[in-house]
Amino acid sequence: MFLKEIHLIRKDKFALLLVFALPIMIMGTMYVAINQGSIAQINQDTGKNVDAIVIAVVDADPTDTFPNEDLSANFTWYLTQSPEFIVLMYDNEDAARIALYQDAVKAYVVVPYGFEGNITGDIPAFVDLHVSSSDLNTQMNIFGSFSGVVNDFRYDHGWIKGEIATVRVGEFEPSGDSTAATFGVFMLVFGVFVAVSATAAQAIVGDIPLNRMLLTPSTKMEAILAKTLAYFAIGAFQGAVLLGLWMVMFAIVPNTSPLVILFILWLMSLSGSALGVLISTVVSTRLQANQSFLFLLFGSLIVGTGLVDVGIIDEVFPVNLGRVMIVDTAFKGIVLTDFMSEIFIILAMTLIFILMAWGIYVKKTSLA
Repeated sequence: MFLKEIHLIRKDKFALLLVFALPIMIMGTMYVAINQGSIAQINQDTGKNVDAIVIAVVDADPTDTFPNEDLSANFTWYLTQSPEFIVLMYDNEDAARIALYQDAVKAYVVVPYGFEGNITGDIPAFVDLHVSSSDLNTQMNIFGSFSGVVNDFRYDHGWIKGEIATVRVGEFEPSGDSTAATFGVFMLVFGVFVAVSATAAQAIVGDIPLNRMLLTPSTKMEAILAKTLAYFAIGAFQGAVLLGLWMVMFAIVPNTSPLVILFILWLMSLSGSALGVLISTVVSTRLQANQSFLFLLFGSLIVGTGLVDVGIIDEVFPVNLGRVMIVDTAFKGIVLTDFMSEIFIILAMTLIFILMAWGIYVKKTSLA
């Protein structure tokens, strides 16, 4: 019996593909993530890392109390020399904040009035580092690099007492629990999309009576559409529940109407339902459907967070687009109409999933 099972598994080419593809995908992602964080690739023309962060600097300190040196200008110079940063100078904080809102910069630094005087008087000088609360990737990368610049500045001047302190300021943050707001955006999108896809992955392969129903005038395209809409309805309800829990449990008040976020979650439900039905037409057993769910789960975690550059997938995968849309609407208050191209892409991908499912389904004579 053991040999028989091994033989059956060996004949299941789809299952074998997932068995080898899943660990390769996980380890490959870990390799990329580690190398992105540990190996700095220098652009020889600029002396900057290829992934250097563009930041704005506002020097608001005109004081002149330190002998023979403008410390605020000197600190700015240290930032410009860092291979981790590309520095743009701004005249005032309002202009820098607008640049951050428009994604022209990833963060901005304010050297406040009295910076030089505080250091001269042995008083900690606070430097404000402003990062968009919605940009989790920048938040993870910038603080370590900025601390390195501060340490170099202190070391070269012979200071060891912590004369400079960094104040981290999160911009464009909804009221409520900041951690829940930042991580909740991805969990909303991911939860709806993956849950609906996983459920719909057995929509056809697990529906044995469907073959008998197709002996009636019903068509296979009607079956595909009916199942897609049915699971979409379930996902739409689930999205409303998740959104309500997110807002109530963590006291989140987004900078847009909850209906805007709910509409985006409905798009996730629709595209996830279509993808799940497509998977259900590709596989031939429920076991394969379950294995496909694991592949979809880890694949969505890898490419849907935005932490790893996955090229064209970032621009077409519904989870990525939904995450960006919710971040910009819930955090920055950008109107939904500015995302018509993203909405069109999600709907187009949904249509492609449905047509692919139909094309595969019509070639199948039996699901038994």
